[in-house]
Amino acid sequence: MSKVFEFREYLKRVYGLYSKYIDKGFQFVFGLAVFMILNDEIGFVELAARPLVALVLAVVCTFLPMSAIAVAAGLMMVVQMMGVSIGIAMVVAAILVVMTAFYLRFSPKTSLVILLVPIAFILKIPYAVPIVCGLVGSPAYIVPILCGTLIYYMMNYIAAGITVVKGADGMLGQVTVFMEKVFQDRGMWIVAAAFTLCILLVYTVRKQAFDHAWETAIVSGAIINIIVIVVGDIAFDVTTSYFPMVAGSIVSVLLALIIQLFVFSVDYSRSEYLQFEDDEYCYYVKAVPKISVPVSRKTVKKINVRQDDETGEVEIVRDEKGEK
Repeated sequence: MSKVFEFREYLKRVYGLYSKYIDKGFQFVFGLAVFMILNDEIGFVELAARPLVALVLAVVCTFLPMSAIAVAAGLMMVVQMMGVSIGIAMVVAAILVVMTAFYLRFSPKTSLVILLVPIAFILKIPYAVPIVCGLVGSPAYIVPILCGTLIYYMMNYIAAGITVVKGADGMLGQVTVFMEKVFQDRGMWIVAAAFTLCILLVYTVRKQAFDHAWETAIVSGAIINIIVIVVGDIAFDVTTSYFPMVAGSIVSVLLALIIQLFVFSVDYSRSEYLQFEDDEYCYYVKAVPKISVPVSRKTVKKINVRQDDETGEVEIVRDEKGEK
């Protein structure tokens, strides 16, 4: 296990040295992934769905704030929806404007969460997002997660039900069918309830003072997701494939544990309980030290062979700095 912590400290040191380049590299890769997934899922406008367009957008967004990826993805989504119905594109644009005006405008950093939710759904690990947000964030992350869930279900319905939408009578009929299918989707509301309870539970448990609170919070979040979805499916007669759900929950737990390793690693075996007081209160404090392992450094010894010309003796000189 010490090797793992040494590797963690090495990664932290490397990131500290090259954080600017690593952040921009991540931003480019993330943006490219978002645009490529959009093109793959709802690529109804052939010109906008070309890989070159996704590449250019990713490069441009790399030199802009992270929230620019969310704005560009929203515009691309509206353009792609125009390939299905102008009316549906207008509805999607209105929903995205409301999200931007009432939330993203005041909390632009959470735009990353909104984009992560549809990607996690496509990768079959949507449960990882609320668990991680409950660990490193607060209940305020419920809003961007619900926004991301709504975006995914809109994309999913258009991709699966494009024939039904185009078969509706006129633009008003298409919009009506789209709105009914999306907002009356019981599965979406069940998932939204599961994610909401998951964040609240994970956040509450990980704030507690008992040992292994973070690990308990991660497992509890995965369990509450499964319970809410199963109970909701039975109560509202919704069909869900349970094997992918359980497998995705296990993968989500593993990802959350890896993130916890880098964010909150403590040694409970060395916990200390302190007591002190002032004029008004007595304080009882539990102090748990963080796990910190110094990165081992290798020392290179250089061996020089020097021969005395007069006596013919050979002298071996070791120089730890590698200098003569």
